[in-house]
This record gives sequence, C-alpha cells and structure tokens, in this order.
Amino acid sequence: MWVVLLPPSSPRPTTDMRIAIDAHSIGSQAGGNETYFRQLLRGLVLDKTDNQYTIFHTGGQAIPEILADPRFSPVSVAKNPFIRIGFSLPLSLRSTPPDIFHCQYILPPFTKAKTVVTIHDLAYEHFPESFHPLEAARLKKLVRSTAKRADHVTTVSKFSAADIERTYGISTDKISVAYQAASERFQPRDKQACQEHLARTYRIDFPFILYVGRIQARKNLGRLVQAYAQLRAQGTMPKLVIAGKKDWQAEDLLSKVSELKLNGSVIFPGYIADGDLPLFYNAAEAFVFPSIFEGFGLPVIEGMASGVPTITSYGSALEEVAGEAAFLVDPLDVSSIAEGIRRVLEDSELRTRLIRQGLCRSAELKRENFALKLLDTYHSLAVHQ
Repeated sequence: MWVVLLPPSSPRPTTDMRIAIDAHSIGSQAGGNETYFRQLLRGLVLDKTDNQYTIFHTGGQAIPEILADPRFSPVSVAKNPFIRIGFSLPLSLRSTPPDIFHCQYILPPFTKAKTVVTIHDLAYEHFPESFHPLEAARLKKLVRSTAKRADHVTTVSKFSAADIERTYGISTDKISVAYQAASERFQPRDKQACQEHLARTYRIDFPFILYVGRIQARKNLGRLVQAYAQLRAQGTMPKLVIAGKKDWQAEDLLSKVSELKLNGSVIFPGYIADGDLPLFYNAAEAFVFPSIFEGFGLPVIEGMASGVPTITSYGSALEEVAGEAAFLVDPLDVSSIAEGIRRVLEDSELRTRLIRQGLCRSAELKRENFALKLLDTYHSLAVHQ
C-alpha cells in the first residue's frame, strides 16, 4: 500500500527547520513541473511555523508566491541545467547548509543535507521517443541515480509510485504520494463572459473543444487531430483549441494539421498565462486530454474544477486521477477518441453527469493538503538526522 500521508503520530522536530527548495522550473512555462512548485510555495506560505526557506530560482524576477513573507529567501542560480546542477546548487548549499533539500528529478552532487526528490513520472523511460535523445539519455542516467541516493522520493500518484518502485528498485518505505489539486482560480464562471473575453483578446471564435498542456508527442495530439478530422468529415463541429507551449516534435503536429486541411479549424494560441487559463476552460464545450502517459495530469483536475465535461485516457495515472468523473477513451485508437468527443458533445445527460461528478472529484483533492503532506515528509526526515 502506498504512503499518501505520513502517520499523524510522526514526531515533529523541537526546532524549526532550514529548508532549501530547487524551484528552477518556476517561470519556465514548464506545465505541471512549474505548477507543482508554485502550489508548494503557496501552501508553505499558509503554514505558520517559523521554518526558514531558501528558494533557488533561475527567473531573474520576483516569485509572487513568496514576496511578502520574510521566512523565504530567493536565491538565483544558473539557468543552464549542467551549470546549475553541477556547480551553482552545490556551492549555494555548501555556503548556507540546510536541514532539508528538496529538488525535482535530479539531485546535485555533494549534497550533505537530508534530501527529498520529486519524480513526477518516468515517461523518458517508457516513451524516450517523446524527448530529445540527449535529454532522454541524461534523465535515464541521472534520475535513476538520484532515486537511489535521495533520502526520500515523493511523487504525485500511486501509479507513479508503483512505477518508480518497479523500474528503479526503490523500497516502498522510501516513496510517498502527495496529490496535487486545482488552484482556487479554477471554478465555474459565466460562460458567455469568458467566451467574449477570448474573442476580444485572442480572436478565438466559439464554440470550441479545448486541450491544455505541452505540445509534444506523448500528449497524443496527432491522434487527437485525426479524431477531430473524422468528426468534421461527418458534420459540423466546434473548433479545436490546442493551448500550450510548443515542445519537442511540435512541428510534427503542425504538419499533421496542414496535411488534414484543418488550419482554419485547429487553433494554437500558445502558452496561456495563469490569469486567462481558467477562462479557456470555462468557455469550452468540452475538455479533452488524450495523453498516452501521465504521472498525474493536472489539467484533468483543472477542467473538472471549472465545470467543463472532461474526456481523458485509459492507462497511466489518468484513470486514478479522474475516477469515474471523466469519459475515458483508448488513447491509441483514433476512433475511440472521436467517439468520446462525439458522445460528450451530443449527449446532454452525459454532459450534465460529467460536470457534476467532475466538480465532486476535483473538490476531493484539497489544495491545503498538498503542502502539508510534503511538510510531513520534511519533518520525518529532520527528526531522524
């Protein structure tokens, strides 16, 4: 059984902790990786203990989540990952040693503090073709080593926890799960007002179907546009809006859209700022996230919390995250994706049920619990120094 929350009886340290967090993904438009650390910082600010936090970042600008809190000290480190991991972080950690150091995926060398590493998923192990070959090779080598060296591994789903144990041979005692939750910004809003804003600001016509996430091969967007082309050939369809930052192999998707003659029907607004993203969900007729492999799939929870009927995939962590509150399709079957979209658009009773169950499911994942679970991990390690 996977540890989702450390036992309430875990002893707490008698003194406050010095905690260092590598939050380099903040400001990188890195999707779930960035959102993870933004949520963590927001939660730590709400915690009223006198822990002292060193926050490593690469943005060269203020991190709004921690601006007004004197317990947090932002420290700039190199943006280049080789320099940051090999030199900047080790030097900073040596000059101001913390009790706990929390990083993402790759642990710097010569780290003497107790260490927590977040590994969201092992997509680079199972789908290396979705990554640049050098990046896949680097992750395969260094994350495996990190998982073995770190004092504790935290991840975002039971699916990922089992995958890390199986693939890297890590004991279950060393792995815990902290579920993320949708930000409070994601909630039902006036649909017409959201649509009018998007029409003015982004020149996006409605109705439309929405995808949010990185534009990369693992997200299965090639099959999504093929499914969309099938549906358009059968009759009138809303437009398809694919919102997110272009990533490795994004040009293949653009070529597929041109090949299917969908240029006027598939819209790419790019990366959407936090303030406008909830409006996209609320303006959509349906949200579709047909990814092949996910460690969590936060957009699914964001869509549900926004009150939009959601379609996602069998397999990986998406079933665990969605429960019975999304319409599940086979991500490897274009016809299954097309049928899922058709059903959700045409069946009003199904739409109503998905909206109701989605709001209930998203509400089960509490924002305040996410940071508290990670604080429990820090405390548990600190008392065993």
